[in-house]
Amino acid sequence: MTALAALPRLIIWLLGLSLWLAGTAFAANPFARATLTTKAPIYAGQQIEVDVDVFVPNYFLSPPQFPLFDLPGTVVTMPDERGMNLNETVNGEAFSGIRKTYAITPQAAGDYVLPPAVIPFGYAAVPGQMSKGQVTLPSLKFTVEAVPQGAGGEAGVTAGEITLTQSFDRDPAGLKAGDALVRTITIRAAGLAPMMIPEPTFDAPADVQLYRHDPVLSEERTSRGDITAGLRKDVATYVFAKPGTYALPAISLPWFDPASGSMQTAEAARVTVNVNAAPTAAPALAPPAPPPAEEPFDWLWWLGVAASIAALAALIQLAANLFGRLETWLETALEQRAQSEATAFRHVLDACRDHDPTRLETALDHWSRRTGNTPLSRWLDSFADPATADAFADYRRSRYGSSSSHQGGPDLLRLRSGLNVARQRWLAETSADGGGPTSDLPDLNPGLEAAPPRRFGAVGRT
Repeated sequence: MTALAALPRLIIWLLGLSLWLAGTAFAANPFARATLTTKAPIYAGQQIEVDVDVFVPNYFLSPPQFPLFDLPGTVVTMPDERGMNLNETVNGEAFSGIRKTYAITPQAAGDYVLPPAVIPFGYAAVPGQMSKGQVTLPSLKFTVEAVPQGAGGEAGVTAGEITLTQSFDRDPAGLKAGDALVRTITIRAAGLAPMMIPEPTFDAPADVQLYRHDPVLSEERTSRGDITAGLRKDVATYVFAKPGTYALPAISLPWFDPASGSMQTAEAARVTVNVNAAPTAAPALAPPAPPPAEEPFDWLWWLGVAASIAALAALIQLAANLFGRLETWLETALEQRAQSEATAFRHVLDACRDHDPTRLETALDHWSRRTGNTPLSRWLDSFADPATADAFADYRRSRYGSSSSHQGGPDLLRLRSGLNVARQRWLAETSADGGGPTSDLPDLNPGLEAAPPRRFGAVGRT
């Protein structure tokens, strides 16, 4: 075969090799992904959701810091601060991921593109070693249409469903002049943040005073904590100074339903209020009786009353002082006990007993910082036996490793027993040395560089 005939095969082989190398390089590096979960069409004023996933090889050592970016013409929020843990295999490489969901409400029609926001994090590029990394928010584009029947195509109130209910603190038909009537309007908007629900309009008839209260905004959630709707409660008080019949106007809220593509109206009905005249005092049938004759002033009786009052006040003051001192002593004792090393370590043992890895991580971090035993791996190397060290390593791999990096769950009961024994050794050694930690708080910048190589990954939170 001549060199000219073998040239096409050589080119194909080099192309395949370059593609394989590119795929391998991609699989070994962190990457991000953005997904629009709201189905088109999207209308102005409609709240949409965008899932942003960040993936790293092996596992995270510090969680991604998702920014609350600025997108002109929209309102951007992050309704749920918790992240969702993900696991994925790309080109045979195991990746760990964390997902956050953004809620974006465009205020007008047009095309929108996510800005190139930077998301920093720390991960184990090499297992057991911290590597700093960052990814850029993917350039996701979506198109927003104008609300039909909206003036000039401006954003209206767009939601999955809006309901409006009203209630009163008393029967509107049984009032008297001078009485007040409290009217409560509750708006429920599915798929809309509470801050985006518009303020209802309260009108008062002539000769009626109207007082508005501050609104109350909240969220309706499922048993799993997922947000289903935004809630807004507005309260107004009507004061009727004169008798008569009054009509409180209806309160309506027009909104656009993206599912049907039509305008809808939620309304609280008009209410009629009947106010009767206030009852007057009955006239006197006889002249008033003469005032009784004044009795002589009894000085001895009043002196006895004054002495009794003074003695009672002194007794109350003494009891108050004693109770205040007792309360201060109890609060100090309880605070010292709650902040003690023993209480912090009991939280660690309780988390192991309850098989709660998340609570265990928080308790270990608090105890190690409280006692100055940072990093914790150094303390384990000094006081823990090999079985305890292996149990802690299994726990860290199950917490931060990918699904393929561990088998089964950690043995937290074995870890609980080993940590308790290690603490007894530590307490015995520190007592023999003449004291425990020299400070309630660890140094702000401990000398991690001078520490021996760490056997376990750093504690991270998601």
